[in-house]
Amino acid sequence: MNNEKESDLQLELESRFLTYALSTIVSRSLPDVRDGLKPIHRRILFAMESIGLNATAKPVKSAKIIGEVLGKYHPHGDASTYESMVRMAQDFSMRYPLVDGKGNFGSVDGDAPAAYRYTEGKLTAITSYILNDLKKETVEYKANYDNTIKEPVVLPSRVPNLLINGSSGIAVGMACSFPSHNISEVMAALITMIKDPDTTVGQLMKHIKGPDFPGGGIILTSKAEIKNAYELGLGAVKIRGEWKVDQLPRGKQQIIIHSIPYGVNKSRLIEKIAEIIISKKLPPLIDVRDESDEKMRVVLELKAGANTEKIMTYLLRHTELENNFQLNFNCLKPNGEPARLSIKEICRYFLDFRKEVVIRRLEYELAILIKRLHILDGFVVLFSELDKALKIIRSSKSKQEAHDKLKIGFKLDDEQVLAILEIPLYRLVSMEVEKMLAEQKEKSKEKKQIQTILSSD
Repeated sequence: MNNEKESDLQLELESRFLTYALSTIVSRSLPDVRDGLKPIHRRILFAMESIGLNATAKPVKSAKIIGEVLGKYHPHGDASTYESMVRMAQDFSMRYPLVDGKGNFGSVDGDAPAAYRYTEGKLTAITSYILNDLKKETVEYKANYDNTIKEPVVLPSRVPNLLINGSSGIAVGMACSFPSHNISEVMAALITMIKDPDTTVGQLMKHIKGPDFPGGGIILTSKAEIKNAYELGLGAVKIRGEWKVDQLPRGKQQIIIHSIPYGVNKSRLIEKIAEIIISKKLPPLIDVRDESDEKMRVVLELKAGANTEKIMTYLLRHTELENNFQLNFNCLKPNGEPARLSIKEICRYFLDFRKEVVIRRLEYELAILIKRLHILDGFVVLFSELDKALKIIRSSKSKQEAHDKLKIGFKLDDEQVLAILEIPLYRLVSMEVEKMLAEQKEKSKEKKQIQTILSSD
């Protein structure tokens, strides 16, 4: 049977390109406003959590992690998947790394990480706050690519990951660029918004002073410009590296650069300064050395009597010691729709999501409590005539006979009777009875507390 049909080429191209573009935007390039993650990062964290790689666990080979991700959740290239994992482990790329990498995971000099057969990894402590409550039915799940297992649509993050760690990506006709922020400042802003939902961006900025990049740097952009960027979800901030001047014997000085703008390759910056020295475009500057260890330390050696202010002015103009970071707050809303949001809208979506997660978690915990209390209620009925119950159990020729007699004699249901018959007879003594009564009292108290919370706004 011939299923071919004629179609207008232009319309067909437009339709297929739009489908591809939307797939790229939703499935690869833009983070979700709720957990701040793209699908690849979410799958890596979920896969690591699934095999028990929490912060206290022993790290395993990155190759095993990548294999777990590719085999179960992300049937794409191993190189791009490993690159995503590496970035989450780099403290110069992420303000709060989500992966604890062991081995060579690259450097601020642009060095490539070691192959995944050599490195190891596990989750960091902060990542537990992103994954906590995942097993309490707090988020929706969907089928994986081959419909064999389920994966979460979003992670029930307790931390505003999109704001504290930022994100960047390029899709078809759409890009995003979120800077990182200080977690204490963001949390204070969220508390303010909880107290007053009509909080303005200006009021949020009493807490969130501006971006807070890993590696330091000074933001030169005015608060008014940052506020405008936060309101529009679009703008730029100017970042400058930091330095100090050391006084040396014989009237000499040296400049110590101890931070550079986010995303700048330190080796290339030093190469550029070296080119300036070799070309004699800045005669008072005679040498540059990289003395960095765990802390950044780039030393600029000067001639005696050199004007440090003029030297730094020249370097700021001709190197990446000062540059711009573009802000573009495009992300996916909870309904999957891409949109450019203000910082206030990002905070609001996160708080709404947290409320939904907390409600779902409490409903799950309440259901568990109700189920346990139902069992305990059966034991309480049994304890009222314990001798009678023990006589029935001991005289019964089979478990089924004991089941039927207890069910009728004490007016219990199947679930309660099964629970009673599962425990050894020696536990049905006064001490165990007291424990169960105490548990019933405690569980009833917890149930009431949860119901009170759920009934509140």
